[in-house]
Amino acid sequence: LVSHFKTPIIYHKVIKTIGIGESYLSDLIQDWELSLPKHIKLAYLPSLGIVKLRLTAFGNNLEILKANVEDQISTLKTQINSYIFGYEKDEIAEVVGHLLIKNKSTIAVAESCTGGHLSHQFTQIPGCSAYYVGGVISYSNEIKKDILHVSDSILNIDGAVSESCVSAMAKSVREKFKTTYGMATSGIAGPDGGSIEKPVGTVWIALASESEVITRKLQLGGNRMQNIHMTSLNSLNLIRRYLLKDL
Repeated sequence: LVSHFKTPIIYHKVIKTIGIGESYLSDLIQDWELSLPKHIKLAYLPSLGIVKLRLTAFGNNLEILKANVEDQISTLKTQINSYIFGYEKDEIAEVVGHLLIKNKSTIAVAESCTGGHLSHQFTQIPGCSAYYVGGVISYSNEIKKDILHVSDSILNIDGAVSESCVSAMAKSVREKFKTTYGMATSGIAGPDGGSIEKPVGTVWIALASESEVITRKLQLGGNRMQNIHMTSLNSLNLIRRYLLKDL
């Protein structure tokens, strides 16, 4: 069939982004998108927490098409490089794992609202034992207090869903597991448990190193499983950007 019919060559390249919604991303790269050559088309492929950009090039020479697409990606990276975590089949947990190995670093996690989902993101990657040491699922306040040594004053005054609580959790799990970094999550996944001050979807995450603790507050709007998944993705992205010195 190939020898009989003169069909054009079609070349695809997928760019994976995280930490930005489709509409915001579209606005940010609008000028770049409008300047694409006529033989290169762009498609937005959004999923929960991740937006893939698929470039499709049409022509008669594969090598020229690849070079054309790479030129466009180089221009795109000057605008959204912080949001690009990989290409084609790259997964965020795998990318983070490669960065940890490159930096000769290890990590442990203390999870509350994610209930082991963040650990699963790490352990689904073959070879993760090179950097992932283990974790504590501190779902109850008693475990936060007894195992991770979160103080009564933090739990009684600030509450489990607070910056001070996840900071203490991240620092404690790093020290307990003797790792380079400690990651912690605590939030209200829903559908119950919210309040006026802390509605469902309120989440705090923290990343602790030997010298500092980086925290982020998330206001998520999904159902329970979506909030859990988004918390894990945001946690992985925080680690990625920290290791890339891109915060």
